[in-house]
Amino acid sequence: MLDLGGVVLTSAMPRIVAELAGRSGRSEQSLWRYFNDRLFHPFWGGAMDVETFWAEFTAHAGVPGIEGRWQRELVPSMLGLRLPAATVRRWAARVPVGVLSNQRAEWVRPVLEREGLLEVLGPVFISSETGLLKPAEAAFAQLTVLGTPAERILYVDDRPQAVHAARAMGIAAIQADTAGTWADRVDERLGTAP
Repeated sequence: MLDLGGVVLTSAMPRIVAELAGRSGRSEQSLWRYFNDRLFHPFWGGAMDVETFWAEFTAHAGVPGIEGRWQRELVPSMLGLRLPAATVRRWAARVPVGVLSNQRAEWVRPVLEREGLLEVLGPVFISSETGLLKPAEAAFAQLTVLGTPAERILYVDDRPQAVHAARAMGIAAIQADTAGTWADRVDERLGTAP
């Protein structure tokens, strides 16, 4: 099981926050605080739609009215693969490879489809569809509901909180590093080295 942002895909939120800070003069730290305190749970959890998110976040930043352009142009261009699609396909030929991610389906599903990964990934648990956010236990419980015992699941995430939460549930977990050496560790475990 793989996280998306920071593992399979690049993360859009750091670039969104940086651009908003540059346009508004507000610090990235203050924008992150607002996002984490007010928007994180309802937005990633699917209770807030994308249009409301953009309207609230850009209004808070002091640059209302740019949200339409961001929805159409910026986010899709910000999301790309961090992990080669061929690597995911190689793993999926050996074992089921799924996704558990705090993300917006509207953002990531088109990228996964464009890269030909939706056809090899399953199950796909995206928080805006499930309403369950990591690192909550309920988010990880989705993995074992499918019948695979926790000790037979390997989970990869770039956030230490998620890695610790997975391990607390008996799931083997690897923290993704920015250099990508974590993929070698997955290959070793699966016996799928190229």
